[in-house]
Amino acid sequence: MSEASSRVPNGNRSRYFLIGAAVAVLAVVLIVFYWRNMSDTPPEATYTQAEAYAPMEQAVAETVEVLPDFPGFSARGWYELPCSHSGVDDPDYTNIEISYSFSDEVSADALARQQYVGVLRDQWTQLGYSVEVDEGAGEFYDLSVVREDGIKLWYRVARVVSLKVQSGCVPASESSEIPYIPPSGGVVPGSANDGVADYFPDGIPTENLTADAVDPFATPTGVPSDE
Repeated sequence: MSEASSRVPNGNRSRYFLIGAAVAVLAVVLIVFYWRNMSDTPPEATYTQAEAYAPMEQAVAETVEVLPDFPGFSARGWYELPCSHSGVDDPDYTNIEISYSFSDEVSADALARQQYVGVLRDQWTQLGYSVEVDEGAGEFYDLSVVREDGIKLWYRVARVVSLKVQSGCVPASESSEIPYIPPSGGVVPGSANDGVADYFPDGIPTENLTADAVDPFATPTGVPSDE
């Protein structure tokens, strides 16, 4: 032991040790506090809830356009998933999910279960979307991508094949601010298969829609049907 250290009383050594330990503990607490506050801050969103429905529905319409021999969707639904931060649901944010599903008959066909997976993989890759999931097991398959604006597209092959679009966590809007966007892919607006009624308690506003929006697969007047 050096002469200098031998001159430090044992009581002072203990005091210095305790001060050092306290400083270290305080540093850890500050780091944890900073990290938790940063993780509690939701990521910046491109859209609010009310603003997100239009680009999400447009994404569905654009997807339908690239699917060959498209048979039409059977139903549409609007849903909301919780947004959690540090394990606690945040009522000021929501994650919109728009889900379009095929009928049981179409879902059983290889066109929807296999061919469309390849078509969408090529299309979404060409558009530069970030692939999140591209895998399956047995008869099931999931292909999901995320766009630069945070919107997620998810083609899901299960018993029923569906196309889902999710907004990611966005600031929640008042129900009165949410616009009605007509469905794509053959779902008739305002019908029993247009699952958005919870957002429009006074009735789904379909009175001002064009004929194309009401029945986009209808044969134009004077044009013979292929059937």
